[in-house]
Amino acid sequence: MAAEEYLHASDRSGCYVKTAERTALLAEIRDYSRRHGDAPLAVPVVHVILMNSDGAIRMVQRGDKPENPFMWDKAVGGHVVWEDSSLPREAFDANVRKEMAEEIGVQNVTLAADPFQFRQHLVSGSVEFQTQALIQLVDLDPWQGGISRVRQGEPWLKRHKVATYIGVFDGPFVFVDGEAQAERTLCKRQLMMEIQENPWLYADGVRIFMQRYYHLLRV
Repeated sequence: MAAEEYLHASDRSGCYVKTAERTALLAEIRDYSRRHGDAPLAVPVVHVILMNSDGAIRMVQRGDKPENPFMWDKAVGGHVVWEDSSLPREAFDANVRKEMAEEIGVQNVTLAADPFQFRQHLVSGSVEFQTQALIQLVDLDPWQGGISRVRQGEPWLKRHKVATYIGVFDGPFVFVDGEAQAERTLCKRQLMMEIQENPWLYADGVRIFMQRYYHLLRV
């Protein structure tokens, strides 16, 4: 039997509110959101947007998941499980490494301390992108909202305390835990057009990151 996971929920300012078992907490937030039109709490997550070394965005197709099943999505995403409810930067960095290994099989990750170090790695050729990913933290939003679509029931507005990372990786994705089942690569202009023309094929988080970080999606 799998061990229970606990998440630290926070308010719109990012301040800690409570800790609860993951499944029960998400059900509580979902039911409230459906009744009131917005979630009362945010749960901590990491999002990773990966490009190849030509600057095209690497997308994955979600598996048969309860939320957004079979939709195209960012390369990696997952809830942040951490003992310390203050959720230091270390919590997000550790979980992003864990999720990249579990979801797409990327074990070798270089996490740049800042944009300057990220650019240094790019221009120096110190990273072998076929076997190693280079990523950087670009944003920490305590109250990011997105529509969650489900197989049964009405869509609902979900809130995340999300740390967004952007990076480069050329090697193969290895789908380890069933979170994703296929991949595709699109230039950012093509992806933007597809979201506008066929929004039902994409998780709402794709629309959000394209709107917020379009100018950062370059190598």
